[in-house]
Amino acid sequence: MVLYRKYRPQKLADLDIEEVRQKLEKTLSSPYLPHAYLFAGPKGTGKTSAARIVAKILNCEKIKGKTTQVEPCNRCDSCLSITGGRHFDVLEIDAASNRGIEEIRDLREKIKLVPVSGKFKVYIIDEVHMLTTEAFNALLKTLEEPPKHAVFVLATTEAERMPETIKSRCVTFSFRKAAVNEITNSLKRVTAGEGVKIDADIINEIAVMAEGSFRDATKMLEQVLSEKIDSREKLRAALGRDSVSAGSFLKLLKDKQIKVILQTIVTMAGQGIDLRFFVTDILNLLHSMLLDRYGLEQAGLSANLKGLYTSREISELIGVFSQVFQELKFASRPELPLETALVAWCEKGG
Repeated sequence: MVLYRKYRPQKLADLDIEEVRQKLEKTLSSPYLPHAYLFAGPKGTGKTSAARIVAKILNCEKIKGKTTQVEPCNRCDSCLSITGGRHFDVLEIDAASNRGIEEIRDLREKIKLVPVSGKFKVYIIDEVHMLTTEAFNALLKTLEEPPKHAVFVLATTEAERMPETIKSRCVTFSFRKAAVNEITNSLKRVTAGEGVKIDADIINEIAVMAEGSFRDATKMLEQVLSEKIDSREKLRAALGRDSVSAGSFLKLLKDKQIKVILQTIVTMAGQGIDLRFFVTDILNLLHSMLLDRYGLEQAGLSANLKGLYTSREISELIGVFSQVFQELKFASRPELPLETALVAWCEKGG
């Protein structure tokens, strides 16, 4: 995703989620800087970008002593090296692939060393909830008594899986799903930077379909530009939103039409449609159906979907499709998790 990397936020003013931006401004302008931050929220909402901005502010050569300035200059050697991912004192760790105690022990040994060139050693640990229990225990000891030159920024999409002992040592920043207007503003910044004009209807359609993720929205915009998509209809076709509706698919599932279901999935996969977007549409519809079952009226929910499933069935299907969404990320054949899950659902009787 070239555009997402190119236009990822480089200063606090670039962060489109206002409450996160304001809280960071207040925190980083205070003389009482925390030694551990926890950025928690859905994927694609800017957690890692914000973590790098924090690292820049803490090490920016233009910010001297006590000051109310909280924006990095993005011109000094320190800022430029952090932007380029080559700063010796800013270390990014992917806990999904480095989740064991040995990695944390190594961190604990190296953290004692003073910074090479910056004011602080900043450790950004992404998907921190993936650490093992032993690794969390080792990390806790460091968080309890960190060196003065050490700062941790922990990022997670599943804060509920983290030990309370770890969370209690951090200042928490909640990253919510981005609103449509926030994503629209982000996309306009990208198109302005690229010097291209995109129809406002297409921009708005992307913002809606991105489901609160800046990263997914920028990925869609990149597809629009590369494929020269010039209408909402072509965009929906390119992303598979016009192949079969979520409502029609759920009706097929209710009737246990396994052959038709499998053929539909095969067709979508053959067209190169991103099945994650399709599964997201289904989850959104199931959510509306669940709320409707309990008297919370949902605008746009068609009458033929009301009462299609029992509350228990809806809850079970939400679990099925949520699991499929997780598995799609790592599947060598994207259609397989969806096919096997739905065959199992139909064969067990729903």
